[in-house]
Amino acid sequence: MERALRFLATVISYLVYALGSLGLWSLVYPATCWRHPPAMRSVHARRLSRRAFRFFVAWMRWTGVWEVQVEGMEHLQGSGRVIIANHPSFLDTVLLFALVDDAVCVVKPSLAKVPLVGRPIRCCGHIQAGDSQSLIPAALTALRTGANLILFPQGTRTPPGEPWRFHRSAARIALEAGAPLVPVFFRYRPSLLGRGQRWYHVPARRPQVMVEVGVPIDPAIVSPDLPLSRASRRLTRKLETLYAGWERGR
Repeated sequence: MERALRFLATVISYLVYALGSLGLWSLVYPATCWRHPPAMRSVHARRLSRRAFRFFVAWMRWTGVWEVQVEGMEHLQGSGRVIIANHPSFLDTVLLFALVDDAVCVVKPSLAKVPLVGRPIRCCGHIQAGDSQSLIPAALTALRTGANLILFPQGTRTPPGEPWRFHRSAARIALEAGAPLVPVFFRYRPSLLGRGQRWYHVPARRPQVMVEVGVPIDPAIVSPDLPLSRASRRLTRKLETLYAGWERGR
């Protein structure tokens, strides 16, 4: 009975997400963006987006879909930070958008073609992951305007236990911008909306989600005299080691 109720709550939650997204980006945003100059409209969109995601996270908690606990929330405060996270679930982005103010995310180009998420990606000014020649300048611009940049260095949803292999773009962006790196580690017990799991795969027990936010890392921990490419590799290895240790501590 408890699992059946959570399944019903899950169905309702996804309907709330879909209808809320349609209403936000088809009605609320067009009705309010005109009050802001064009250069500030993406900031306004990101503020609306954060409020919506905070409501959605609270809604899923209230209906019993999951339990969420956040440690180290204070490390997400501020601006101009590179926030990196592991990516075990589709819901990682939902949680980060709810927790991080003025967040610009690096997203897959294919997502921009999905009707439900394509419009908010464009309105919020999220960055489509392409080649480094376009990704890195866009990321640096976002950081210099005070936005917080969210990246998933694994690139895609990755089941726990797989070897840690990060793309070097996060390290390179932090080094070029001189921006602090804030590591975030997600734990889902049991797994929820991981790779290969569908929305209707409701776990046997209520998932507990732990969000652990680490102390910001100064990218200058690698020698400032190293060439950028070598410094990026070294910093990326340090991050992989950090996350491997985090996982072993489960």
